[in-house]
Amino acid sequence: MIAGKFLLSISLPFPVSFIKEVMDDESFEKKPLLKLSCKKTRDEFKTIPDLTEDYSESSSLHKLIIGNSPEMMDYLVFSQMSLLSLHKLRELDLVPDSVKQEGRLLGQRIMDSYSNFDCSLLRHISRLGSLKCLTRLDMLVDQNLYLEQFMAELPNLLELGLSILTRPGLSKHVYLHEYIPRLEAVVAASKAPVLKVTVEAETRRQVNKVFKNSYVEKLVLTGPCTFDLFPVMERLKEVVVNLETSLLDNNCTYWKSRIDDRGLHRAGLCCVNIGAVYENCPNLERFMGVEVGTVRRWTFNKWNIRMKKKFYDDYLQQGGAKEMKAWAKTRWVSRRPVLPENIGVFN
Repeated sequence: MIAGKFLLSISLPFPVSFIKEVMDDESFEKKPLLKLSCKKTRDEFKTIPDLTEDYSESSSLHKLIIGNSPEMMDYLVFSQMSLLSLHKLRELDLVPDSVKQEGRLLGQRIMDSYSNFDCSLLRHISRLGSLKCLTRLDMLVDQNLYLEQFMAELPNLLELGLSILTRPGLSKHVYLHEYIPRLEAVVAASKAPVLKVTVEAETRRQVNKVFKNSYVEKLVLTGPCTFDLFPVMERLKEVVVNLETSLLDNNCTYWKSRIDDRGLHRAGLCCVNIGAVYENCPNLERFMGVEVGTVRRWTFNKWNIRMKKKFYDDYLQQGGAKEMKAWAKTRWVSRRPVLPENIGVFN
């Protein structure tokens, strides 16, 4: 693992196999690390492999993180990171292997432990001045979105991945004045041309989220139909939306969708509102696989008529059977969306 010019990849906390390899070497040279990850795996291992089970209990990286205080985690990060050379670090992946425990989404206590560990790790990398080297960052975040404090130190990102898992039942105040402004602020501060957002779970509220950014060229969203994203991205060329497709007649959960009309998703409404891109994403070429770059931007009404025809054809190709008038009534943009004010601002 440690042979060669670079240390290609390592996980934190260090796996026992890596520690044993270091112990077996008479000398240890710190080689530039290219990728650092912390997947919080639940795979059990003996903390001291050479001892019997009577003297060395089994543990997991997940247990180590949630079972210790923030101060102990700071010490663990500091002591282990001292063995690494981070001046060429390119990738940082802090998304857990799973966001579920015993079939349920992670609770807030576990999320807090994960966030404390990840934040400690970012602070340490920041202290060494190596965040500026990163070209790819993948994070699991909740409504607190502490990542905002580090965004100015990430000028060379090529790809930012955000996996969102908020506490269920966020109050209206926390949702509108903490979660949404922080999420919008993180997106606005990113200089990565690729933005990937995966919504594992969030409180359902019919509120537009404005992603305003001058660098994003490709936006990839995986989440619920009710995410209500409003992109304002002058360089955006492609929008990819990954939606649930395995539930046969109950895939689409868009607001007020009829029970008998949920088999196919509402492309242009689900997750991202196509009407929001008018004049806000002037370089958009593809939206959910539909070519939209050839549609001229006349008035909104003329633009909308031509876009409607393209997405109705896409609906038919997917097996839809509604006439265009009936389809447009429940599956298309009825009016131009209004850009919300106070984007990324705490009130």
